[in-house]
Amino acid sequence: MKYIDIREASLRWGISDRRIRLLCSEGRIDGAIKLGWSWIIPDETPKPRDGRVLRRYKALDIRPGSVDVDALQRNMERTPVTIELLGTSAFRRIFRESIETMLGYDGVIVDDKDARSILSGRVVPHVPLETHLLLINARSVMYSFVLDDVRWGEKSARDVRARLLQGIDDLSAGEYRTGVAVYPARIDDNAPIGVQMETMFMQYEDSWKNYQGITSAVLLYAALLRIQPYDEYSALYAYLMLSGELLRNGILPPLMEKDGLDEAKAAFSLAVRRGNYEDFTHFIERGIHESYKVMQNV
Repeated sequence: MKYIDIREASLRWGISDRRIRLLCSEGRIDGAIKLGWSWIIPDETPKPRDGRVLRRYKALDIRPGSVDVDALQRNMERTPVTIELLGTSAFRRIFRESIETMLGYDGVIVDDKDARSILSGRVVPHVPLETHLLLINARSVMYSFVLDDVRWGEKSARDVRARLLQGIDDLSAGEYRTGVAVYPARIDDNAPIGVQMETMFMQYEDSWKNYQGITSAVLLYAALLRIQPYDEYSALYAYLMLSGELLRNGILPPLMEKDGLDEAKAAFSLAVRRGNYEDFTHFIERGIHESYKVMQNV
């Protein structure tokens, strides 16, 4: 594959060197690779979209809702996010039950006993190989979030998708589906998925990432559920991204229980239709506190 440097890209696209470096660091230029202090870009990569154009597609005004910061801080101090989490049966339970629930949202039903067996390294003959791989890959992604400081951009988000589908779809896992958002922010919102995702990450970079940790995670999670950028496993993928954003802020991911489906759908519907994220934020916040209860054996 042929690559060009920042200088050549600047001349070709009419964008300053500094702006291109920033876009590369944010993951908004597909295929960009960092070499030392500079970047190289695939020759066929198209010019990134103008942020002024993307702002036309921003969601309606959002009311993110409030969070009990004091209660959260107490839990974070009692149970910090460290590598030691990975060796606890409590964290494995939170992960396993939540992934089972998310797979159920995506139409894949897996029994808890079977999930335990698969995650312990055993093959369950009556469970499809794809389900085996989804469970194992999702655990690998989740555990990497504990070890690494996640910085979200379009490239890193696509990498999560590729890792989730490793061994299932190694060729096109990071390719967006055709069409528009499943739940448009506006009636006339017909922007392609690529534009929707680029707009979402522009909003994340401009403001969301600086919000309180639960708020930034909820906004990211809801946007991914609204857009559903991929044909399969949208709920599982969105939950992993939610978890990564929370862990980046030192917060445990929420325990997602199967009997909370109706409440989750109602809260999400209100968030999408009216931009009122109060109920959806509280739903995720309660799940987070349930995770702390499990970890603290309360």
